[in-house]
Amino acid sequence: MSQRPPALGFQLGINEALAVPAARRGGMASAAVEAELQEDARQARALGARTVRAHTFNFPRVSCDRLARTPEALADMDAWVRALGTDLEGIAMVSPWPANQTAASTPQYLPDDLGAWGACVTALVERYDGDGVADMAGLQAPVRYWEVDNETDLKNTTRARKVDRTYDPSTFCTPSEYGRVLTVASAAIRAASSDARVLALGLYRPHAASGQAYARAVLAEPGVRESFDIISLHTYHDDDGERLAGGIVAVSALVPDKPVWVTEASVTDEGGLEEQGRKVASYAAWAAMAGAERLLWHTLADPPRRSNGRSGNIDFNTNSLLQAVDGGPATEKPAGAVYRHLAGRLALHDLSGAAPDGEGAARLRDGSVLLFAGSRPAPAGGLSLQTGEAVPAGGEAFAPAWLNASPRLDAR
Repeated sequence: MSQRPPALGFQLGINEALAVPAARRGGMASAAVEAELQEDARQARALGARTVRAHTFNFPRVSCDRLARTPEALADMDAWVRALGTDLEGIAMVSPWPANQTAASTPQYLPDDLGAWGACVTALVERYDGDGVADMAGLQAPVRYWEVDNETDLKNTTRARKVDRTYDPSTFCTPSEYGRVLTVASAAIRAASSDARVLALGLYRPHAASGQAYARAVLAEPGVRESFDIISLHTYHDDDGERLAGGIVAVSALVPDKPVWVTEASVTDEGGLEEQGRKVASYAAWAAMAGAERLLWHTLADPPRRSNGRSGNIDFNTNSLLQAVDGGPATEKPAGAVYRHLAGRLALHDLSGAAPDGEGAARLRDGSVLLFAGSRPAPAGGLSLQTGEAVPAGGEAFAPAWLNASPRLDAR
């Protein structure tokens, strides 16, 4: 069995890159699902993504309550894992209920039978860990990253949409309840695979006092700090990434020994396609400067737009890197172009440890500069991240751009 290549330095990924929307999934044959996932994977690779993340409310819909009722849903998970091949690193989600619409499925967050919850998680991890015991037939490479549920602070503070019954969110998915779900799942994951790494929390509001208070309360629960390896954060704001950076710094202070991954981040294109593309670079810069290891954009492709250009802009309908019109093939938005060119640079240069370099720029440890706002001279030349065209030495670079490291002035 092949092993996926190790991820070195700051990495870009895509959240829900390999997914078949539920609205279409019901009438699709398994072969069509498989083909669509393989095409998604091809497009993600073409953009330079290294990591992709699954979601139990979107795809594959393998929350444990659903698997207990419809075990055939496991076929979708198998197809998702096959689409990863040997080069894409997958983050698989495990949830007792469908995330994020958990409250639509249950009046209480904590499962009645935590033993059954743990057994479900163990079976999932065992199927995809590549150790030769109860593995999926034809498994090419192991799934090593497992995230326990999603946006738990949001469930505890905001009423879920499309839920008819009245309930108090403050008593739903409390820090104590999530702590128990997390510790049981973590023990099950690690019992099945010693190579597995556990992601926790998926905080929706890491920048806000409410999200930080929730994280602090979860971390105070018995066994929680030892139960996970990586803390997962999200951001959806129209700024350049400053609030994301603030959230990373604040949560990192609570668990300084744990790496931070931004597993969901994006902005709409309603402020302009080029502006959305620039923010791909700015989010990456701010996340890296604040100490995050990975940033996953949400998502791969917008829902198809009608020929009049409208798509009913709600939720995340214009947040993606690609778009299609009237069901035609997906084409690259400016955000996709910036992502692709930046991923190409990050294959050669490590953004980890970057530091602010004046306004609108991050300087890497090797002297390269990621310019995400404004313009500046490029003494050693560079690359326009929007067009992919070279910036000549001594020319002016306009954000988003990559500036080559200048030779040391005192070099002999």
